[in-house]
Amino acid sequence: MNKVRTVSDTKRDFYNQHTRPVNSIYRRFVEELMVEMHLLSVNVDFRYDPIYALGVVTSFNRFMQGYRPPQDQESIFNALCQAVGQEAQQYQKDAELLTGLLGSIAVDELISWFSSPKPLDAAGDLHTTVRRALSLFSR
Repeated sequence: MNKVRTVSDTKRDFYNQHTRPVNSIYRRFVEELMVEMHLLSVNVDFRYDPIYALGVVTSFNRFMQGYRPPQDQESIFNALCQAVGQEAQQYQKDAELLTGLLGSIAVDELISWFSSPKPLDAAGDLHTTVRRALSLFSR
């Protein structure tokens, strides 16, 4: 029998990885992000992709600005990713890659590229991901 991990399992893993207390004002955000990441990770239709990584990394970085002590931010992010069975370095690498790839392209070019059936050589997987997402939301 294939046992699906519970939210409690994920939270336990997080607090085993990050053993320092999370400041109360940030704890709610960290736990909500953890629950969302968990629910997505156990969903049979979910597929990790660079867009998801960018969303997680950007959300975390923006909400955790000003966290004290600042050196705990990396530990918290690593624990979040490990708690859902992922690697923090992969999230950050994919987010940086996507930002670098799309950062210099004009919005009009992006829209026309995502609308076309043929991907650019450097971003075939990204093109496939966006086209799949567009088809899900157009139903």
